[in-house]
Amino acid sequence: MIEIYVDPEKCTGCGQCIKVCPKGPRIYRLVEKNGKMVAEVLDRSFCIGCTTCVASCKPGAIRLVRNW
Repeated sequence: MIEIYVDPEKCTGCGQCIKVCPKGPRIYRLVEKNGKMVAEVLDRSFCIGCTTCVASCKPGAIRLVRNW
């Protein structure tokens, strides 16, 4: 299984992870935390491990860990 971590301190809430991921709306959602919008992992079971979200995240807020 793949673990997805989003650092809320680095995340700007731009939604790029949702836009570029083949399964984006099933995996990520934007929520308000501490007065700012940030990405949150909704359901990691849809992740195919392509790392497109990691590559497109300009602030470097997303990290994938493969536990195979």
